[in-house]
Amino acid sequence: ATLAQVTPGHFRSLRWWNRCSRSPTPEGGRLSGTAAMIRFPRGHCGFFKTLCQLKGSVFPKSFCITFPCAVLTGVLRLLINIGYVPSFESHDSILLDSQVWSGFSFLVGFLIVFRTSQAYTRFWDGCSAAHHMRSEWFDACSAVVAFCKASEQPAWKVTRFKNLLARLTSMLHAAALAELEELNHDVKGPDDIMAFSYDVIDPDGLDEDSLLTVKKSHDRVELLFTWIQSLIVENIDTGVLSIPAPLLTRVFQELSNGMLAFQDAMKITYFPFPFPYVQTCDSLLLMHWMIVPFVTSQWVVSPIWASVFVFVQVFIVWSLNFIAIEMTNPFGTDANDLDAAYMQGEMNRHLM
Repeated sequence: ATLAQVTPGHFRSLRWWNRCSRSPTPEGGRLSGTAAMIRFPRGHCGFFKTLCQLKGSVFPKSFCITFPCAVLTGVLRLLINIGYVPSFESHDSILLDSQVWSGFSFLVGFLIVFRTSQAYTRFWDGCSAAHHMRSEWFDACSAVVAFCKASEQPAWKVTRFKNLLARLTSMLHAAALAELEELNHDVKGPDDIMAFSYDVIDPDGLDEDSLLTVKKSHDRVELLFTWIQSLIVENIDTGVLSIPAPLLTRVFQELSNGMLAFQDAMKITYFPFPFPYVQTCDSLLLMHWMIVPFVTSQWVVSPIWASVFVFVQVFIVWSLNFIAIEMTNPFGTDANDLDAAYMQGEMNRHLM
């Protein structure tokens, strides 16, 4: 089928070796079972809906950690008031010296905020690299299609070249998303990767040997990238691409820029946040959780208010820590990860 004749039925799963025959994804929709990035509502009602939403929220995990600490603080203050813990009633207790605790709290807060800031930077660097990769590869494909206008070869030969280029570009983008996801999860094989269920443009238009070669390859992105470059070079000799060489080099430059953006995204996925920093932050959070009930119970007489103050303090630092964990890597299938299924569908629509 020509590009003008391709219908949504020509979209097939990237698991091309299975010759999947499931129903196609509706245009503008997304695959069932794939995670979509949360798009929270705006306005006054949206504010309250956002506060109450649990999907993708770090509040449930923070609450599970904070609530026992707050209860422990309230019980400890109650025991002190009753007189069961006389050792904590001394007025010269070191726990009454706020400078020591203020310094420790500042250290914990600084490290957690810095970790969250670095995770936020990694998140947007990964998102920017993924979108840059897609835009460069689409621009290269679009330029090649435009260059075909000057071809003097038969229309069927030009159309066949453009169709094959669109198929390979669609597969290249999907394979890149799959590799980014694969490095972020422990998988046993390609069938465990969600990105291999994304739609590509008519994989049945490729021969069986090529599909099997891609399946068996451990470097699918590099393989498809090389095929696209070889396809362009081959059609220079056939006359399909008769554009002057200085203009055609722009295509190879854009393909190369897309691959560089892919490697930048791989860097975010391949290199985790430094382990010593994570270990130190987690250790300090645990120490803070264990110490704060004893300190707060010395400063606040009411068991209820002691629990409230501890709950707020512990809840904030642990929420920031979980936010940092969520944003460290934007590639995956979690609710807060990049919506790769939508990106692939949008890429297919652009190529069409």
